[in-house]
Amino acid sequence: MPQSSPDLPRPQSAGPPGALATRTVLLNVVVDGQGAGPRDGSVVSYPSNKITTSKYTALNFLPLNLWEQLHKFGNVYFLCISVLMWLGEHTKLFIGTIKSFSTILTLLPMMAVSAAVALMDDRRRAAADAEANAQKAFCVEPGPSDAVEKPWEQVAVGDILVVRDGEEFPADLVPLYCSGDEGTCYVSTANLDGETNLKLKSAPAATQKILDQAGICVNDLVKPKFRRQSSSLDEAPARKGNLLTSLSALGVGARVEAEVPQASIHDFTGRLELATGQEEPLGSKQLLLRGTVLRNTDFCVGVVVYTGSETRMVLNTRQATWKQSNLERVTNVVMLVVLAAIGILALLSDVVFNINKSTFHHLWYLIPPDLILPDWLSYWLTFCVLYSNMMPISLYPTMEFCNSMQAYFIKNDVNMYWNELEFPASVQSSNLCQELGQVNYIFSDKTGTLTQNVMELKRIWIAGRMYGKVTEEKGFCGGEELRTARGEGQGRDIDLFLEVLAVAHTAVVSAPTNGGPPGYEAESPDESALVEAVAQLGWRFASRVGERMVVAQEVGASKEIEYQILAVNAFDSARKRMSVVVQKGGEFFLFAKGADNVMLDRSSVASKNLGANLDEALTNFAGEGLRTLVIGRRTLRQDECRRWLDKYQAAQKSLEDRDGNLARVAEEIEVDLDIVGVTAIEDKLQTGVPETIEKLREAGINLWVLTGDKLETARNIGFSAKVLEAGMTIATLDRAPDSTAASVANAVDAEAARLSSLESLEKAMMVTGAALEVILGDMQLKMRFLAVAQNCSVVIACRVSPLQKAQMVRLVREGVKPTPVTLSVGDGANDVPMIQEAQVGVGIAGREGRQAVNNSDFAIGQFSYLQRLLLVHGRWNYRRACKFTLFTFWRNAVQVLLIFYYTFLSGYSGTSIFEDWIRLSFNFLCSFPIMATGCFDQDVTDRVALAYPKLYTIGRCGMDLNTVKICQALASAVVHSLTLWGITCMAYPSMELLGVSDYYSWGTAVYTCLMLDMNYRVLFLNSTHNRYTLGSIMVSSALYVFYLVVYPCTRLFADLLGPNMYMVPYQLATSVPFWLSLLTVLTVMVNLDLFLMMVGAWRQTQNGDLAKAKKICAGPSGSWRSPYELLLVPPDPKADQELEEPQTIDTSSFAQQKHRGLYYDGSHFTVRLCSFLAALLLIGLGYLALSSSKEAAQVRIHYEGEGIHVDPLGTYDEEVVHAQPNCSGIRTCTIQVKVPRTMTPPILVYYAAGPFYQNYNDYMKSEVAKELMAKPAPEKLRETLCSKSTRIDSDGNQIVPCGLKVMSMFNDTFSVSGLAIDKKNVAWASDVERYRNPEDYLKRPGTVWLHDLYPGIVSQDEGVKNEQFVTWMRPAALRRVVKHYGWIQEKLEAGRVLKLSIQSRYPVREFDGYKHLIITELGPFGGRHHGFGYTLMFAGAVCMLLGAAVTVMVRYQDSTAQVQAYSDQAKDPLI
Repeated sequence: MPQSSPDLPRPQSAGPPGALATRTVLLNVVVDGQGAGPRDGSVVSYPSNKITTSKYTALNFLPLNLWEQLHKFGNVYFLCISVLMWLGEHTKLFIGTIKSFSTILTLLPMMAVSAAVALMDDRRRAAADAEANAQKAFCVEPGPSDAVEKPWEQVAVGDILVVRDGEEFPADLVPLYCSGDEGTCYVSTANLDGETNLKLKSAPAATQKILDQAGICVNDLVKPKFRRQSSSLDEAPARKGNLLTSLSALGVGARVEAEVPQASIHDFTGRLELATGQEEPLGSKQLLLRGTVLRNTDFCVGVVVYTGSETRMVLNTRQATWKQSNLERVTNVVMLVVLAAIGILALLSDVVFNINKSTFHHLWYLIPPDLILPDWLSYWLTFCVLYSNMMPISLYPTMEFCNSMQAYFIKNDVNMYWNELEFPASVQSSNLCQELGQVNYIFSDKTGTLTQNVMELKRIWIAGRMYGKVTEEKGFCGGEELRTARGEGQGRDIDLFLEVLAVAHTAVVSAPTNGGPPGYEAESPDESALVEAVAQLGWRFASRVGERMVVAQEVGASKEIEYQILAVNAFDSARKRMSVVVQKGGEFFLFAKGADNVMLDRSSVASKNLGANLDEALTNFAGEGLRTLVIGRRTLRQDECRRWLDKYQAAQKSLEDRDGNLARVAEEIEVDLDIVGVTAIEDKLQTGVPETIEKLREAGINLWVLTGDKLETARNIGFSAKVLEAGMTIATLDRAPDSTAASVANAVDAEAARLSSLESLEKAMMVTGAALEVILGDMQLKMRFLAVAQNCSVVIACRVSPLQKAQMVRLVREGVKPTPVTLSVGDGANDVPMIQEAQVGVGIAGREGRQAVNNSDFAIGQFSYLQRLLLVHGRWNYRRACKFTLFTFWRNAVQVLLIFYYTFLSGYSGTSIFEDWIRLSFNFLCSFPIMATGCFDQDVTDRVALAYPKLYTIGRCGMDLNTVKICQALASAVVHSLTLWGITCMAYPSMELLGVSDYYSWGTAVYTCLMLDMNYRVLFLNSTHNRYTLGSIMVSSALYVFYLVVYPCTRLFADLLGPNMYMVPYQLATSVPFWLSLLTVLTVMVNLDLFLMMVGAWRQTQNGDLAKAKKICAGPSGSWRSPYELLLVPPDPKADQELEEPQTIDTSSFAQQKHRGLYYDGSHFTVRLCSFLAALLLIGLGYLALSSSKEAAQVRIHYEGEGIHVDPLGTYDEEVVHAQPNCSGIRTCTIQVKVPRTMTPPILVYYAAGPFYQNYNDYMKSEVAKELMAKPAPEKLRETLCSKSTRIDSDGNQIVPCGLKVMSMFNDTFSVSGLAIDKKNVAWASDVERYRNPEDYLKRPGTVWLHDLYPGIVSQDEGVKNEQFVTWMRPAALRRVVKHYGWIQEKLEAGRVLKLSIQSRYPVREFDGYKHLIITELGPFGGRHHGFGYTLMFAGAVCMLLGAAVTVMVRYQDSTAQVQAYSDQAKDPLI
């Protein structure tokens, strides 16, 4: 062979791809050193064969992932809020009350986690891409060997490849030569459509013949394994040569003209043109698809026609269809409501502020902010930011985590594992897990879904007689009847019938396995069943070589009959039939089989005379639930056959609408058929189908069965599957061939009238595809039909196409209001449109391939698993999801409402009640417990859920998440927040006297009460208390305690993050009112929620199944017990054991959700007991607090502020001294005070002033913590935090330390004649220790120090360590200042007169303020404050009233429901 040029041209094409309806691919062959080249000189490049399913690169990852994440409403919201917070911090547009980091540090980790998950998924795809692209292909190119290896990604259009047995095709190829018989090869398409049957493909006869004659040789690549029945290669096994030599026989200029790329894997139109001008049509059998595998064939040589993104495999690859669940839609609506609530709360706060702003703008110790925007707008933005956390930032990650866990449990459920195919349940759309608990309509295929899709020929009809019967025996049992009939002269009729079945098919004989007989590979189970059955009856399909078929007739004298297959008219859903044109000897025949309606329309006159007899057979077969095919044949004249074949070949060669042309040509010959028989194939129901349908219908789910079977078959399958029941009123809508659209409309109206008059009866409807063609084409008629269908619990549609199935689903989705949740379930490719149309698509792993599974949201092995998927997992997941969704919104509403209430006590300045770093932990810490609820909570066990399907009503009717539930959650948030607010506010005066009433301490106390309430609430919401739900609450609580230890109680972190938080938890831990507040909040909330639960349970007593199930789960007394100790269903002995099989899923008790735990349903006795015990406890503690308050003697001196009475509850008139006339203003006064009761030391001396807004936002920020701790403070920081007047005095000296708090320190002084006031130990020791004077204290020139500002109060030696100053620097939480002044360590007897000297310097007159001096005893509850004791006693009284209300309610219920209870017990003695 001449050596080829080393620079062989690359494959090219004439004309750009897609410009025309075809493309021309030149074969890359070399003849005498000359290669292929474009005829018109144009060069067209095709896509690379490199496959890229990953979407991220190093450059686009951040922007692309950010863009994807910003499609979530919550992420956009919090990003905008973060920007607003930053603007508030760094500009003067409005007041930045919350630091932007507090939101950003929460948002960024969540987005980072989502990004990391997306990146890991993408990297896995990229690794798979790299592995696929690096696979090696054998390409025919000039070189030392027949073919050279090259990576798949380098394969190009026009390349000629050699593919060996067991190898995957690297691109879409047109075969030029196949080593199988007559140029055939077998291909496995399982990777594309999941079908396990091998497909027969073939090379064009022209190239097969040329290359065979040229002596194609691949000895270097292939060792033959499969013997051909006839081949020239077998005659010359020692051939030597080069592939290029053989391929040169095709000649330069050989080309393939192919259609432009398209997605159909079953269709292909093209034409092969050789250099000689010879043409040959190409069809789907001449296209080898990328991803398919060569089987049972030594090798195949083909030319690449499509690469990379243009291959069928890639064109059929699509992203999983994103479906939004009902929960997500409701959540988005709730988010909009929350957004509106934030705006309304902000507007209310804004209006109140603008009404009262003059009050704050004239306070001498405050400097109004200089804002750019108008006050009304700037403060509205301020409050919007302040209340922004009402939108739960943690909802998305919580939802994603819970969805993932729910999907994990579904995938590992051993009760949904199908052993026969080793197929576990799978989840493709985890966001729809809770949607499974809300299904209103199920649309189900029949064949392979309700039935097993294991076909067996059971009965036949031939020449007026029926043979066989339906038995449990495998296969056709009418052989003996046929033999008898042959003896009665029916042999010819029987053979005519069997011959058609033996020849009219596309099956192939497969190689024997394990020494057994040869089998058959067919395109459908029906076809395989018929071929196998007729083989047993004496007409055995023996072999197929190219277009030659051999059938062994083994009836009587055995003989082999050879047929030449001249044409095959393929089956499709529109034609509903297939036929073959064959030549047997010198005779020509048409053999056909198909659906009865289309076959009878094409029957001969003689066959039409069979009429009633044939109809009777069809009706009988359908009555037994069998699938029928009518068998026909016709003898053709030779000239007629030749003329028709010319048309057929012309249609085959057409490049445009080839399928349509072939169908029209087939119509011409498929006429005047002689009907020779009918087959009846049994497709048995799957195990558990009737029970499953019964359960689903009992759950209130409407079932629509959409099938291609005829009306009678569907009706009988309906009864056997319990889709239909005896006593049902069944409406039927059909359309006769000659009927009009008006008649269908009249039938719909007539059935509507008939069914509406039968209100009390169960109703069903059956409708045919012919009727649906009219109904679905008319909008008004369609809605009338839907109205009728809605009144039926079952609808069966027969003879429907895949498109009509999807249209029926869409009709319900769009026509029924409110929009129901629809579920479609099917097992075949024809069910994919229906599956994709429904909100939830479920694929059955059947025998028709895996396209339904691949395109579904969930996949299961058997229809019977649907009841567990819905009634157990769906219900659990729905209830869990509703709980964590409502709780997440509820908890953030409670937190923000507390901030809202605080706004009115902090001068409307935008101060949050919670310190930033404490508040930052809220979403994180509160997410752990509710995540456990979303993953592990079970209100009833799986056995109870299956035993009482009506429990599914909760999800189907949306009872756990609706407008009422949202309003209840909002009302609950208001009640919880007000209760918590009231209790902590009433504890505040006691905390003041104990020195823990500053903003940071009281805010932390309120926050701790809030956290306790949140964790308790999750505990209350849980129906099942197991190690995970209880453990998550303990983890959350422990993390909070750990956080308080690490952050506020560790000097390093406190100095870095929040210096004023230092040792706050320690100080709170020493406060009795703080602990009592926690106890009171918990007790009141528990009793209130238990009471509301009892009210809800009382209302649900009308639901007998729900009440019965709850009784079963709770036990006779409604006490704590294991949820698996049931009376109805015996406990599962394997509940706590590790299952051994199957190995492919996790069978641990964790994965099977068999968690040991406790279940509590709240019996009335327990609720009442809890209420009365709580009442006794709180009333007792209230009495102790009240007694302590009464025992605390005090003297209160009002020395400025007329008419203002702010004394605590329980203050007596004789304890109050009004000294305003003597001491008001800036002056020194002396007054005498008589001690009303004996006081024992230590006696506290403190002052109170108000109204004073130390909690005003700008006021609290106005300090430089670094200055107070002797750390370098940049001047820029001082300028940011301290206004000029508080930083530089009138002489230009620097004020150190600076700020509003420093400049407004209370500077009145007090003394008692003859008594020493010890001014030590009035401040926290931790604060005194951290406050330090700078190293250059008193040495820095041009500086005004603290002692210069407050001479006589702050000594030069003390500086910032002055305890009065240190105490002042802790801002009060409410709008008054109560600060310790000192201690009297001497006993004061009753009646003793104290001479007090007051030097009044602090101005309060201009804002109508007051100043008090108080001398008091201290107890464990503080000093005089009856209010806290009253609060505790009132809380106890509320608990008692709630218990009493439950008692009254239960007695009323018992008196009205006694008869019903006896009735229930008589019906079910287990209850």
